[in-house]
Amino acid sequence: MSWRPCGICSKSVSETLDGAGASARGKAAPFRAIACDYDGTLAEHDKLAASTIRALERVRASGVRLILVTGRTLFELTCVCERLDLFDAVVAENGAVLYFPADSAVREEGPPPSTRLLAALDRRRVPFQIGRVIVATTHDYRDAVRAALAEAEAPLELIPNRAALMLLPISKGTGLISALFALDITPAEVLAIGDAENDLALFDACGWSACPDNALPEVKARVDWIFPGADGEGVVRAIDGRILPGRLPPPRSGRHQLLLGWMLGTAEAVEIPARGVNVLVQGDSLCGKSSLVGGLAERLAAAHDSVCILDPEGDYEVLHGLPTARLIDVAKREDWTGVVDALQTATPVIADLTCVEHSAKAAVALSSLALTDRLRERIGIPHWTIVDEAHYLFPRHCEAPTTLAAKGFCLATFRASELNRTVVEAMDVFVIGRTTQPDELRFLEHLVAERGLGGPITSAMLAELPCGTFVILRPGVPGATFVPPRRLVRHVRHLTKYADRGVAPHHRFFFLGADESTVAAAASLAEFIHMLAEVPRASVLHHARRGDFSRWVRDVISDRVLAVRLAKLERRWCRGELQDLAGAARALVYSAVDRASQPCGAR
Repeated sequence: MSWRPCGICSKSVSETLDGAGASARGKAAPFRAIACDYDGTLAEHDKLAASTIRALERVRASGVRLILVTGRTLFELTCVCERLDLFDAVVAENGAVLYFPADSAVREEGPPPSTRLLAALDRRRVPFQIGRVIVATTHDYRDAVRAALAEAEAPLELIPNRAALMLLPISKGTGLISALFALDITPAEVLAIGDAENDLALFDACGWSACPDNALPEVKARVDWIFPGADGEGVVRAIDGRILPGRLPPPRSGRHQLLLGWMLGTAEAVEIPARGVNVLVQGDSLCGKSSLVGGLAERLAAAHDSVCILDPEGDYEVLHGLPTARLIDVAKREDWTGVVDALQTATPVIADLTCVEHSAKAAVALSSLALTDRLRERIGIPHWTIVDEAHYLFPRHCEAPTTLAAKGFCLATFRASELNRTVVEAMDVFVIGRTTQPDELRFLEHLVAERGLGGPITSAMLAELPCGTFVILRPGVPGATFVPPRRLVRHVRHLTKYADRGVAPHHRFFFLGADESTVAAAASLAEFIHMLAEVPRASVLHHARRGDFSRWVRDVISDRVLAVRLAKLERRWCRGELQDLAGAARALVYSAVDRASQPCGAR
């Protein structure tokens, strides 16, 4: 089976976004398929109501597959359900029989009932019904059935289904997985909806689970969502009000969590819901924000979640080393078509905006995000959108994007105080790294008090956080200090490429004065960072404005990743956002040397 991120369909991007009937299809669910039980879930008194049929038609029109999973025999089902054509597959007899309505293909997933077992049941006067594989009776005969199974040496399981008792070699979950294999859908991409004991195995097989309000207590205790209303009524209301618009709240079962790291001292896992939340990551430059957020992207990609990264300063190019990642250079809005195309086959997709003029980044990014939003409305991806340097793209004076209401955004910034107020209000989780700027500390203190974020937290504590250590704040939950896991992908370097290796004389970096005369020359990175602090400020400004420092690292030292990060410092220093360029560059180079000196297993 080929792997594709959740929500992928075979249509082209242009068809997906602009094709005929798009308005009729409406918004797509965040799943590729929904697997539904029949009795007590979709049907009431054996039949599908007209409103249920119309809701299922809307699901199909949105591009989401439908699979019917039932304990009934296929013959029974054809007698009571007139719209089996609504389903891409039917898993009947509690997983033992597969039926594909499109071509009327039927396949048994187990052997027919043995004559020895049927005879043993007859001798014990057990009334039963048989199908292609299933044998069914009622709970009243449980002891007699057990005796018959022992006598016949039949390796079957007793599976309860409300009043019924089924004898089977297979479960709903196992049968569904076979159907999904035929449809080229992974179980993690499926929402299962059921109401009875035999649906528990179905839930275990799928990525997500739900039930109507009339489900059994043990079922309601296991699912991610409980839909108000009984039978088909509850499912219809959930389809139109929650599933198709993408408005499901965070799952209540806690099964689907995203690891942020481990608490200092206790090593307890710090997790957030993998769906239905927005996250703001705030901290000084070089506090470890990019490493933290990059690690989140790696873990989401490992879970086959579709991730789009808006990278204004080139901090996330290293993620291109992931086998499923794509890096797209975006210089103008039209280049975003490549991002939308890549999102249908790759994760994460990094939209590199470093070639866009700083003054135009926000306009290009926001207009491009509109295309991504339309893709998400149609086929449910990307599941997460990561925006670095969010204060550039969502500043106070610009209108906030409405798409944040759909959740699944992670914003990283070192100036949260400059974000649009509506953007801050849309955040659910706040992850704070070392913050020393007084304006930012005042903003965070006010935010903690206003939003009722868990404490205690103080400005002094934030200012003294070690690099790579973070505090997580959520309403009603005590704050926790944690460290993130090690990254899966690191840019592998050799120590000899760094501080002490000299370059050829004609490849030295020549610092020029106002009259274009040479004031200093650096033959290694060690000399370069030393001279950066010693040469006149006018010389530094001259080179920084032209991007000479990062160009030298890229072309002579041959390290594109370090060059991109140094270019970011150049631009910030020229804009007055960074006070000490030499100190920041020194920390950046030393950090690279430290990582290069680690043994491979430690990376």
